[in-house]
Amino acid sequence: MQYIIVTFEVTREGDHYISRCQELGTASFGRSEEEAVANVKEATLVYLNTLEDLGEREQVLKDRGIAVHRANESADQKVTCPPNAIIHSAVFPVPAWA
Repeated sequence: MQYIIVTFEVTREGDHYISRCQELGTASFGRSEEEAVANVKEATLVYLNTLEDLGEREQVLKDRGIAVHRANESADQKVTCPPNAIIHSAVFPVPAWA
């Protein structure tokens, strides 16, 4: 099994929290930080699955500089946190290249 690590930036705007995947550009929002993160995780998973269905996942990850890690392989990632933002990270499994 292989996986990628992505980071989600969350900021508050008025009564809502805006969440954005720094690496893939997916975005969402919610009434709480937790809801915003859950929503952007779901949007990111849908995006990754769509890329897989279209046969474009490998190229998009490569173009965006997203490292694909193997199971049992440690991975470090440096993240920049913008002012007034909260950073979350997530691991998404990805199938091996065909």
